[in-house]
Amino acid sequence: MFKKKKSVYLLLAGVMALTVIIEVLFAHPHYHMLWNTVPGFDLIIGFAGGWALILLAKVVMAKILQRDEAYYETDNCCDSGSAGDCEGSSTSLRKDGEGNV
Repeated sequence: MFKKKKSVYLLLAGVMALTVIIEVLFAHPHYHMLWNTVPGFDLIIGFAGGWALILLAKVVMAKILQRDEAYYETDNCCDSGSAGDCEGSSTSLRKDGEGNV
């Protein structure tokens, strides 16, 4: 697995280097801001922004949006065995008491 991971990073580094070379050779040389003079700066900003979005989604948003494993558990209203005790539950849809439809 380590060898596969290393090859993915080498491929990524090669694509990044190729992108910088293409930008240096073929980019339109009208610079409006100081950071436009740095070769590959757009690549670096895009890469950093992608990682920032991934980290935001995994670290910050996961804590906000994820629920506990028992979040959707019932509140034990259907444990009596009677099909009519809980409205809106799956047991109220059964035709007989054994769970057969």
